[in-house]
Amino acid sequence: MKARYIDLEGSTVEEALMKYLNERSLDISEIRYKVLQLPSGGSPARVRIFLDTEDFDVIDEVAREFLHRLGVKGGVDIDVDENGRYYVNFDIKELDNTLIGHQGQTLRAINHLLSSIIKKRKPHIKVHFDIAHYRRRRVRRAINKAIAILKLMETQGKTEMAYDAPIQSDEVEAVRRFLNTKGYTMERLKVKGRRIKSKTGEPVYIIRKLTEEELQKLKDRESKGSTSSNLQSNTER
Repeated sequence: MKARYIDLEGSTVEEALMKYLNERSLDISEIRYKVLQLPSGGSPARVRIFLDTEDFDVIDEVAREFLHRLGVKGGVDIDVDENGRYYVNFDIKELDNTLIGHQGQTLRAINHLLSSIIKKRKPHIKVHFDIAHYRRRRVRRAINKAIAILKLMETQGKTEMAYDAPIQSDEVEAVRRFLNTKGYTMERLKVKGRRIKSKTGEPVYIIRKLTEEELQKLKDRESKGSTSSNLQSNTER
């Protein structure tokens, strides 16, 4: 995966930015960045510089047009992870709860709509929209729940155990990525080939240890992705 950002430090935000600008003979107007940390108590300033300015501008434009259409003022914070997935958080304050909806239903609809708009312009972009960091908080809770289950499995010597808590599909994806790094996975519970649902109609998931074959396939996939990223990087040079 091609790198999407670079993090730099300096005694001030300006110094951190100038390191990047001077090395590439760029003007501040030609880059997109966010401040990760202001200098404080001996700690340096930290900034994140987005390397795909065109992608950033498309996401920013769609996000701000959404706020404009709503007729509200609010903050738009854009970030990207090491895997190239963009994360956009809206801070609309008085409308936060309304736009999140019951168990995040309205937010999921908003995320689908805005993601679809971006996909039409930039098919390669992976982006998740959030409001007041609602989704990020739910993902963190889901991962913490998975960590607790892993500890219980280790204590009891089990290779699989039910994930006994409600979880959304996008949270499953995040938890599965985390579990893969630990040699485990999360999947729908099946009995005689049929997927099982809870009494309330929700999917039931289990966490299980990956087999040696599955672990090898996972490593091969990661190795192939790393090789492709290096080849792309060398070509761009």
